[in-house]
Amino acid sequence: MKKILSQLLLVLALLLSPSAPTLFAQGRATLPPPVAELQAIIEEFQARGGNDADVDEFFERIDLLLRKYAGDRSDGVAQVAAARAYMTLEILGDAERARSLFAAIPKDFPGTQIAAQIPSVLERLDERIAQAASEQASTDALIGQRAPELHFQWSTKNGLKKLSDLRGQVVVIDFWATWCGPCIRTFPQIRAEVARFAGAPVTFLGVTSLQGQVNNLRSRPIDTKNDPQREFSLTSEFMEKHGMTWEVAFSEENVFNEDYGIEGIPHMVIIAPDGTLRHSHLHPGDPKANVAGKVSALLKEFGLAQ
Repeated sequence: MKKILSQLLLVLALLLSPSAPTLFAQGRATLPPPVAELQAIIEEFQARGGNDADVDEFFERIDLLLRKYAGDRSDGVAQVAAARAYMTLEILGDAERARSLFAAIPKDFPGTQIAAQIPSVLERLDERIAQAASEQASTDALIGQRAPELHFQWSTKNGLKKLSDLRGQVVVIDFWATWCGPCIRTFPQIRAEVARFAGAPVTFLGVTSLQGQVNNLRSRPIDTKNDPQREFSLTSEFMEKHGMTWEVAFSEENVFNEDYGIEGIPHMVIIAPDGTLRHSHLHPGDPKANVAGKVSALLKEFGLAQ
């Protein structure tokens, strides 16, 4: 949620700053009607806490706004289209989709100030996509190597201080946070996998880090800034509320752990009993991830009972 709110604040700043040398600058104090409507949508979403669970609805409303102004080729509508593309990149993390949206702007809004800036935007975006591909390749290079160590501040599993304490088991790590709506939506699948491997030498571990608040427990986020013990305690309540039947740990390392190449959550990895990283960049809610099949294969490889 923090990432979402920060990106929305940035978009608002761009929309409201006539002098800013940005893709969204209008050069006048009065916002065009479509931009004013976009501002209202963003501010309403912020007022509701900017919860990840509301992201789908947020983007649906922006798409409805663009359909409302279909056929309008003005800079104001082009500005909304550019903001939509930007938020697709920064909030959804979908660079390819964002590129497609940006690339459509010159055709849909010819002659606008926004359209004139798109070539340079695409050039920078292509550089970013190439860098991400390089980073992905670096992460893929970790497969078969020893999994980066994690150090735990708190865990539901007694005595668990670091990841390597689990050596000898298959370890399935789900990187998550209480504000992450997509994470919560995968809980039923994880719960089913936990039940399937009950009694086997398999540990399912939800890894997060201190966020300064706990979300999706009460009607509003609960502030836990500078109070780790309260965040730990409330997380236990969160686990009960949401039926988390697996272990959870808070790592000293940020949940967006660079050593594992994590840029978005949920992000699941599977570690073999010998401590090597075998699978990464899995989405626990995606059937194609075949988490159960991968775990079974590792148990068989190491001669462990299922």
